[in-house]
Amino acid sequence: MKFLADLHIHSSYSLASAKNINVENLYVASRMKGLTVLGTGDFTHPGRLNELKEKLILDNNGLYRLKNKIKNSCEEFIPQSCKGLFRFIPTGEVCNIYKKNGKTRKIHSILLFPDLNLVEKLNGKIKKFGKTESNGRPILKLDVINLFEIILEISDKAMLIPAHIWTPWYSIFGSKSGFDCIKECFEDFSQYIFAVETGLSSDPDMCRKVSDLDNRTLISNSDAHSPSKLGREANIFDTDLSYRAITEAMWFRKYKLNI
Repeated sequence: MKFLADLHIHSSYSLASAKNINVENLYVASRMKGLTVLGTGDFTHPGRLNELKEKLILDNNGLYRLKNKIKNSCEEFIPQSCKGLFRFIPTGEVCNIYKKNGKTRKIHSILLFPDLNLVEKLNGKIKKFGKTESNGRPILKLDVINLFEIILEISDKAMLIPAHIWTPWYSIFGSKSGFDCIKECFEDFSQYIFAVETGLSSDPDMCRKVSDLDNRTLISNSDAHSPSKLGREANIFDTDLSYRAITEAMWFRKYKLNI
């Protein structure tokens, strides 16, 4: 089936985010925008993770849906024409700040996980490197390679996707604190970087002229800090509606991208 997915958002636990960006409002706004799959955002924050565990339930397809009581309370705010199938996928964003090759690096990454219980294990391991409770997008004093090692030890189904790759600050290709190529950043782990996020100010067609991105999937997302910004950029998938199908589509580039 074809569906729209927005995989990079934030919650009220992130700095400079709207206070009303909770699970219920995300559900309503997503259906109004025509989204079928939405990243949860900010799953590294303990408060956000508790909210997700309280309000969502794991479906048999590896994605999450609203518990029936909560879903029913939201339905009155959604026009009949906008109602339909909807799922959440566990996501978060982290900021790694560290020194490498004599330069301070500041890298943002999107994380996808197949299970919130596994996210809890991740949070237990990374909290020693930063204050995960202070921001929905935590700053970790840790090489992004070491973060990726931790992630893959917990689940080989998880994904790390470099975020908004051309942003001058806080991105893998950023002119201020990034790298010249993916290999320089991830070394032997470069083979596991299956996708990158273009970013709001980036042109995907121009990205395709960069040879370092050959054989890697390009995705674009809203990076929303309020419900109204959901879906301003999103991805069209033509797959089964499951965690496995969504991640494998990015691994093998078997999907379509809409900007």
